This record gives sequence, C-alpha cells and structure tokens, in this order.
Amino acid sequence: MPTKKNIPTSTLKRSTLTGMTAVRIGAKHVGYKARSLITKKKDEAASKLRHEEEIGELIFSVLTKLRGTALKVSQILSMEADILPASIREKLKEACYQVPPINRALVRKQFIQEFEKTPNELFQKFDNQAFAAASIGQVHRATTHEGDSVAVKVQYPGISASIESDLRIIETLFSALSASSDLLPQKSVLTITMSEMQDRLREEVDYHVEADNIKWFKDNVNIPGVRIPGVIKELSSKRILTLEMFEGLHLSEWLATHPSQQQRNQAGQKLFDYFWYCALELRRINADLHPGNFLVLNDGNLGALDFGCVRSLGQEFISTFVKLIPALVDTFHNGGRSETLLKVYQSLKVISETVSLEQFEHEIQDSIEPFGRWLCEAYASEEFDFRKKQPCPGRPSEDNRALVKFLNGFHQEQLCFDRAHLGLMNLLTDIGAVVKTDWMKFHPSN
Repeated sequence: MPTKKNIPTSTLKRSTLTGMTAVRIGAKHVGYKARSLITKKKDEAASKLRHEEEIGELIFSVLTKLRGTALKVSQILSMEADILPASIREKLKEACYQVPPINRALVRKQFIQEFEKTPNELFQKFDNQAFAAASIGQVHRATTHEGDSVAVKVQYPGISASIESDLRIIETLFSALSASSDLLPQKSVLTITMSEMQDRLREEVDYHVEADNIKWFKDNVNIPGVRIPGVIKELSSKRILTLEMFEGLHLSEWLATHPSQQQRNQAGQKLFDYFWYCALELRRINADLHPGNFLVLNDGNLGALDFGCVRSLGQEFISTFVKLIPALVDTFHNGGRSETLLKVYQSLKVISETVSLEQFEHEIQDSIEPFGRWLCEAYASEEFDFRKKQPCPGRPSEDNRALVKFLNGFHQEQLCFDRAHLGLMNLLTDIGAVVKTDWMKFHPSN
C-alpha cells in the first residue's frame, strides 16, 4: 500500500514525474521504430501490440501515482475508441476500479477534517483497507451504529486544489506522446477532452453534489432490475460519501466468471434500457459509463454506482438527436437519400446551414459514412447481437480539410452525450449481449 511520501503532492513533483514518463515513452517509441526496421513482416503485428501494451503500462503507472484528475483522464481515454488503440485502452480500464489505495493515516485525517471525528467514532465498524479505489476517491466497508452495512467513499486529499494544474500537466504528457508517436491523434482532440473534464470535475469533487444526484436518480429511475443506492446523509460531507452497500461484482469481474449468454443478454438489456430511459425520459445522464460504475448484484440486478459526472440534456438537443439515428439508418443501411441526414446535422449545429445537398453528398458524406454506419448499426433492426459489433472507426480526421471547412459547431451537451453513448456501446460489446434496441420506446412522444 502506498505511503504518504509515495503520493506526489506539489505541482513541481507531479510535473517532474510526468515529464520523466514522457521521456521514457519517447525513448520506447524510438526503440520500437528502430526494431521495426529489422522486424520480419509476419512479426509486425505482434511487435506493435507489445509496444502498445508497454506504452499503456507507462501511462497507467504515472496516472495511478498522480491520482485525481490524472486518473480521470485515464478513465475517459479508456472509453474513447478514436483516441487510443484497444491494447492501451484495455490497460487504462483498470483505472475504473483497480487503483492502489491511500493509507489509513490519510483516511483518518480526512474524517477529522470533515467531521472532527475518527472513522471508529462515526461507525460501529470501519474497515481501514479500501475494497475499491478509483480516480478521486476510494471506498471502504463499514457498519453503522444501527447495524447497517454501508460503503464509504473517501476523497483523496488535495484533489479539488489540483484540478487546473493537473490538467495542464497531463495535457503536456499526452501532447508529448502525440508528438513522439503515432499512438494519439491531433492535439486538438485531447484539448477538447481536457476542456470537458475541467467543467465536470469541478462538480465531481463536491460530494454534496453527487449525493443530490444519487437521490434524484434513485427517486426518478424506474427501470426493472436497476438499483441505485441510498445516501446516508448524516455520514456524508463534501469529501466523504456514505452509501447503502451493494454486494456484487464489477462488470469486468463478473465477465471473468463466464456468465451464460442468457445472463449476458439480461445484463445488457438492463444497461441499454437504463441509458435510454435516462436520456429520453429523464433528459439527464451519467456521462461516465465505464465498467467501474456498474455492479452485477448477487441477486442478478444491475447496480448503478457513481453519479459524480451527471449532465442534463436540453429539450432542443434531444428533439433533434432523436432524428439523427433514423436518418443515419435510412442513408447508410437502406440506401435512402441523404437530404434528411443533412438537415439533422444542420439542426445539431454540426454543419453550416449554407451547405447544399450537392456539397454534402460530394464533399462530406464519404468522410462521415464509416462512423455513421458504426453509430447506427445497432439500431437498424429490432434486435442486435453486440458480439458482432465492429470497432469504432473513429471520427473523421481533422486532416480532411474538405470536411472541416463545413463544420459549424455543436450543442453544448453533444460531447458528454457522445461520450456516454460510446461508453454504452463499449460496455454492451464487452458483455457480448443480444439486446432489443427499441430505444424510441422511452421517448415521451411515443
């Protein structure tokens, strides 16, 4: 278990650690390029995979040491199929719920600062060994004085004060990686991700906000088989959150038990229905759909856990977005005309109103088709087998100037929604579920 001295707290120490890692990444990439010159063609794929796994190890190592904002970057990148190769994303998925915990002295210090009491005074029993640890906090088992089993999330010290500086540090790390390797896209893609994270993290570091979010979703989500824990308000504060204990396995751990196809289908259907119910009926989503935020409970239900990153969806955005998937299906699966698709993209503010149908069909459509097909393939029929889901091809490259010159912007909700929807697709693919994909049944107009 790390001790206090193992956790770099000053900006200088954190910057130095990041810089040293960037140098090591660059050196590894130079070595890989040199070896690739003499690597036999039949061994190229295996060599590339080993290189990506080594890079993933380095990135994960530095992010787990930095914790906080840095680990949040790791979580986001693990879900972004168009940012990192699959081998690196698999390694970074560990940041979703497998992180070395901080020691008991730091935990005790947080309780004294928040409650002026130690954990042993607040609880009948408190396990000093965390059973789960993630980006901005770790979770301990405890028993209240009333005898109830609870999960206690303790925020790491200094998280809220380090948001801006950590984002600059991590952006430097990935900019260096992008410049010295072919494993990352343009810097602007990472900059957009960092900007979004900055806005959401300011909310996530306040557990009062998360407690309110959990209560709201618990009161409003009405999907059979989906459970949301209750908040123990008197044992919660800005940096400590006490919740009803759920017993089960994180999705990745559950999959390692080799569940039957029927069990996979049931879990996948609950997850699919939960997402679209929240998006269309409630117009409010959890933007962090990754394996660490869901449990398959011992009774077979699905437990939704983390509500730190929540995004409201405006009526204008939803009303327009519900037209996008049918337009994509009609254009790319049914061979229909693309006039409706153009109008939807213009309503979403992605493409300028000045773009003509002829321009769209001849200068834009080919660029968006691979991602458009990937986005809508699960919705082209009443049921979809996610074992057959193709890897995300990534969004159109900014190098395609013919497309970029027509891009106009987007609704402010678009980034969070896209991230959450991509997370849903990744989770269902990991589960390998066969799902009934009638998402529009949750739209209030139906």
